[in-house]
Amino acid sequence: MKKILLIGFAALFMASCNMDFYSSDAMTSSQLADNPASAVYTTDGVYSLFKDFLAYKGESADYPNGRNQYLRHYYQITELRSDNVTVSGTTSDPFIHPYDFQDVPTEENIYYTWWLAYKVIYGANSNIDAITPGASAESDHLLGENYVLRALGHFQLVNLFAMPYVYWKEHQDALGIVEHRGMDTYSGEVKRETVGKIYDGIVEDLIEAQKYLGGEGTRSDRGYISMDAAKALLARVYLYMEENQKCLDICNDLMGHAPSAVTSGYDYAGFPTKTYDFDETIWCVRASSIDKFYTTHPTSSIASMYYSDSDLKRFDGDKGWGEHYWSEELIDLFQRYPQDKRFEAYFVQPGATNDGKVMVTFPIKTKTGNTYCSSAIIHGLTQNGDGSVDFTYSGKTFKAEPTVVNGYTQYIVNDAGFVSGKESASVQKRVYVRPDGSVRSNGGNYPIYFNTKFSGQEGKSNLTSPAILRWGELVLNRAEAKAKLNDEQGALDDVNIIRHRAGLTGDADMTLANYKSRGYASVLDVVLDERRMELCFEGLRYFDLIRNRRDIDRRYVGFHEFGIIKWTDPRIALLIPLDEINASHIPQNRQ
Repeated sequence: MKKILLIGFAALFMASCNMDFYSSDAMTSSQLADNPASAVYTTDGVYSLFKDFLAYKGESADYPNGRNQYLRHYYQITELRSDNVTVSGTTSDPFIHPYDFQDVPTEENIYYTWWLAYKVIYGANSNIDAITPGASAESDHLLGENYVLRALGHFQLVNLFAMPYVYWKEHQDALGIVEHRGMDTYSGEVKRETVGKIYDGIVEDLIEAQKYLGGEGTRSDRGYISMDAAKALLARVYLYMEENQKCLDICNDLMGHAPSAVTSGYDYAGFPTKTYDFDETIWCVRASSIDKFYTTHPTSSIASMYYSDSDLKRFDGDKGWGEHYWSEELIDLFQRYPQDKRFEAYFVQPGATNDGKVMVTFPIKTKTGNTYCSSAIIHGLTQNGDGSVDFTYSGKTFKAEPTVVNGYTQYIVNDAGFVSGKESASVQKRVYVRPDGSVRSNGGNYPIYFNTKFSGQEGKSNLTSPAILRWGELVLNRAEAKAKLNDEQGALDDVNIIRHRAGLTGDADMTLANYKSRGYASVLDVVLDERRMELCFEGLRYFDLIRNRRDIDRRYVGFHEFGIIKWTDPRIALLIPLDEINASHIPQNRQ
């Protein structure tokens, strides 16, 4: 009888730094049934899997791989495969492979993500099997939490390791993942179910969860799953399934009791510092500076790749790697409205205008014969009367010419021959420097904007409790559903809710009268751009594109394939870990 190797049936005991938890698979269902109170600890143990380091593949339990944290891998894999992020250079860190759509089935981020997600599912299954419905309000709520955890594990796995649901709608033999809904599924044949069947199970679990959540058993901390969390996740699932009316109905229900701050005001800078006690949060993974993942490997956090505090000293001065930057198009989107609270330009000294001069940044081939590109930058240039900029590179003279895209100016270098013959360029009027006026060593090659969405909790630059579900996404889910149901005014009303709290009011409103003049072909395009800005770096942009049958345009500076990734490209589905293939003989992707 074959078993999935990576689930790991051996009992492991796990200790969190601030509380002792039983591992999600440390107790069998029969043991849980004999000791119902232990369900609190085993459920909390499932939550801790998202953030803890666990030893795997022969590692010592005392010294597990410091990069192997589920949320770190998940956020890197999802966000780096979109068009929001550029990576500053080559690296030995495994994030580089999925970033370039060249994932390796033996690499740690692939096998650890698969393994941990199935541990979450196994732990949830153990609890669901053991908890008797109706025994108490508290145990019922725990039961509901585990149904959501099981649904989330399957949802994240199927979205990473299979083609999108909209692809399955056109190719109904498209394989998803191995489904485990119940302890009895760990015996018998191991097989991959279709994407559609996996989604059906996710929906069933989230509907079932709502029978048990709420009431007296509710846990007040936003680090625990609530009724709102179950519904918000179901709204996201329905959006991915193009069940737009069902998504809209849930969003309307939830917005009926949303905190007032969701629509009237929002502290963008403060949110990452206290997500677990912030009205914007529906559910977050609660982290603390005394957690082992932080005390032993703070620079392996999600934040460390997006931000380094050693120069800016905004928080505790901890150095991060600071090697994931905003892509040029994302920068351009934000720069249409300088008052946008969601965009902060670090390493920019506003007073350093270089006497009115500008600089041009543009992609160049790193090596002859491949599609990877770095960047070159020319300082001290003067704009022509038409806004264009002439510059010389490698003995040749070129022109960066302005063109209006979606209401803002973008620059194109025609016939440059750097990568494909027509390149996007960045023309900036500010010099990228440290607060003391010196230029950062790798700041001479690309405009550096740091992302602090995962920084600032307890004053730590590398710490936050990542929000898995939040109200801003729910508003934009509703906007997207309305746009697809032809309620264009309603969709723009929701877009403007998000824009108003970001400081964009008055002439910055999106209206039926002005959106086309701003370069948008449809209201859905407006919604997707707003989602891109509001939710950037939160692991959603990639799925926003492919579920809307949009290709991923990566024709910008970075150590990735310079070109367009089709939403139907087989590489959209990550390779399944080779250990799994060898153990269970399920079919691999891209065969």
